[in-house]
Amino acid sequence: RAGRSGHSPGEVSKIICVPTNALELIEFSAARDAWHNKEIESRTLLKKPLDVLTQHLTTIALGEPTSPEKLKKEIFSTFSYADLTEAEWKWAIMFLTNGGPLSAYPQYQKAEIIDGLLTVTNKRTAQLHRMNIGTITSDTSVLIKFAGGRSLGSVEEGFASKLKTGKQFIFAGRRLELIRFHKLTATVRAATKTTKGEVAIWGGSKMPLSSELSHAVARSLHGSLESPELKAVAPILKIQKSWSALPSDRELLIEFTRTREGEHLFIYAFAGRLVNEGLGALIAFRLSKVSGESINVTQNDYGFCLGSLKGLSLDETTLRKALTTENLLEDLLECMNTAEMARRQFRYVARVAGLLIPDMPGKRKPTRDLQVSANLLFEVFTRYDPDNLLLEQSRREILEHQLELGRLQATLSSIQERPFHLIETRRLTPMAFPLWAERLSAFLPAGDAATRLERMLNELQKPGSH
Repeated sequence: RAGRSGHSPGEVSKIICVPTNALELIEFSAARDAWHNKEIESRTLLKKPLDVLTQHLTTIALGEPTSPEKLKKEIFSTFSYADLTEAEWKWAIMFLTNGGPLSAYPQYQKAEIIDGLLTVTNKRTAQLHRMNIGTITSDTSVLIKFAGGRSLGSVEEGFASKLKTGKQFIFAGRRLELIRFHKLTATVRAATKTTKGEVAIWGGSKMPLSSELSHAVARSLHGSLESPELKAVAPILKIQKSWSALPSDRELLIEFTRTREGEHLFIYAFAGRLVNEGLGALIAFRLSKVSGESINVTQNDYGFCLGSLKGLSLDETTLRKALTTENLLEDLLECMNTAEMARRQFRYVARVAGLLIPDMPGKRKPTRDLQVSANLLFEVFTRYDPDNLLLEQSRREILEHQLELGRLQATLSSIQERPFHLIETRRLTPMAFPLWAERLSAFLPAGDAATRLERMLNELQKPGSH
């Protein structure tokens, strides 16, 4: 974490990089080169976040009565709200003063227009608003339990909300099938089929590379090996080149390998972990529709692995059809549980907009109570106000931020323009090994996975093995 190093004007940030695997050495070198070349990542700014707008309007009205026209001029001058329409502005003022479909409940009428000025007169509203100002929200935990009642543990809601009923996943060393997801509880049963599902992951373990840094890593693989990091990793890159090829952002390297677990396609898109996760789910969905076989996915910052007992191949026509932007949104919506994801996202939007009050004087509302309240509001808006702009914002943010639709679309467009480099390998290459190891550790107990990985590495290090 470098963000807090030298965290004041004029100070110098000092970053110590500790690799957890050899390939991360390439990332360190690429990051330094990108910094020297002034290749700074752009920040994607939010467009028209109406939850933040309603909170801001309440805060301003709380300070002193203000003219809506004066506020409008100020708001429209900012980047995020430059494209705000007159209708959306009027909706925000109406929602703040009237509550929309919640107009029968006084607590949702945050402000009033008195003598042409927006103002907050209710002391209770003012007190609760001051206690809950802010836009930082954290992910909540979901309890995983068997239908009989025994609990297995908890996982982040961000992972659980993506699962559809009947979907299999790996948790606590078990292969489970989701029966029901309700009120922050995922009811499961032991999976009876041999289908391999997703592995439960936590946000802190992802730490994805940005697309910019991923491309910088791809370029570093084909540059001069002058930096200390690249000199250290040169023997591994030499093996990768002799067994397969070095990935590049000018062409798409796809490796096909058979192991005792079945067939594997390793696709090196170099798009960052979040985009690779979406790509993997999308391509697995499309290929499984063609082959009828179940396909599991693992991903890292460099690419993703598709695994199946059979049905995978290096057929370029099939792969290009799967890696197209056609019907992108429809296929994403079908292969991901977007309805539940939008419901979850609405809770964050409603919290920032002031519809949910987590902090009360002297106590804090339990997460479960907040979720019940959020679900009730979601159902009310969906039924009686389906065009509610906070609902629309929730759906938009799911596509833009969780599914990375923009970057995913850009990556697929870039892939379509690149030549495919298709290679069938006799064994797992250094670039493929981390993807395969992640998959292996998900399906075997920790001790068995570690033993097998160590045995494979020892075989690799024997003289003449490469």
